[in-house]
Amino acid sequence: MNDGGKNDPLPVKSRGQAEHLVRSLVDSLAGEYDLKVDGKTVHAEFRHCYGENGESASDGRFDLTYAVRATVPEAEHGKAIRAMRKKLEAEGYKVSGYREDKTKKPWALMDADGGKDDLSVSVESYMPPTQLVFSVSTPCFLPPGTKQEQVSAPAPDAAPVTPKDPRLALMAPTRSAHTGNNPFG
Repeated sequence: MNDGGKNDPLPVKSRGQAEHLVRSLVDSLAGEYDLKVDGKTVHAEFRHCYGENGESASDGRFDLTYAVRATVPEAEHGKAIRAMRKKLEAEGYKVSGYREDKTKKPWALMDADGGKDDLSVSVESYMPPTQLVFSVSTPCFLPPGTKQEQVSAPAPDAAPVTPKDPRLALMAPTRSAHTGNNPFG
């Protein structure tokens, strides 16, 4: 049975490895413009990971959202982000959003996805105007040594068939109002 990729093997990383991966990416991007991130501004949040359709498992899978700021003069935001964009594209990331427009807020920004670790990255102007904020989100990771739980396939989308004999119609299956909220389909 095809489960739409729900049970494809997840990448394996500990929380420490995931944070190190993200921090290494941020440091390398900041280094493209000789910036140092401010460790006092780090916000790292590990969360239980859910599937694309809300599937859930109890095997410890998690994802990470990470944000940190770096100081750079506002006039150099665009130039800094251009250097980071070039690096990300060279590493296989696809830039999905890019702007340098001082009439908008944030005026300098870039969003990219991919790379060998399938990360989502955003760099943008931040307040005060002398800062850039780096944000990174990871895919779902499975902790090392953990057996990946298999989630069930989704329920079929086809509507129930009503029998031709009207007496049997009362026995026809019906959809529960809760079916759409079931995390396993």
